[in-house]
This record gives sequence, structure tokens and C-alpha cells, in this order.
Amino acid sequence: MHADLLLVDDRDGARIARKRGLAVAGTLGILDLAASRGMIDIGTAVARLKAISFRCHPDILETLLTRHGRGQP
Repeated sequence: MHADLLLVDDRDGARIARKRGLAVAGTLGILDLAASRGMIDIGTAVARLKAISFRCHPDILETLLTRHGRGQP
């Protein structure tokens, strides 16, 4: 496939992919990259994640918002 990046949120799957030499990113990594490129509003994206069944530690979301100059959405 010649993909540059594997999108996977499963920790075991990501660990195995990295052991095989693949570049891996999860949902938050993709959102971080998109926000860095001005493709999305990170506050809106984080608010949408909070509204669904997406799970992660709140500090991680806060770090992501802070990195892009945003407070809580």
C-alpha cells in the first residue's frame, strides 16, 4: 500500500505495528497534525470527541488544546 502512517487506537495493535517498523498515530495524533496544519478547529474536534464514546484521560485533551492555544471548548 505504501502508506506513510497507520491509524490505530488499539494499544496492542500499535505496539505490534511499531515493532514491525511502521509509523503509527492514533485519533488524537491525527487531530494534532490536522490542527497544526490549520485544517481543523481543535476546540470543536475535542468537543465532538467528548460527546461520543471516545475515551482518554482529560489531561491529554487539555494538553492538546493548550498546544494549539485553546482553553477548554
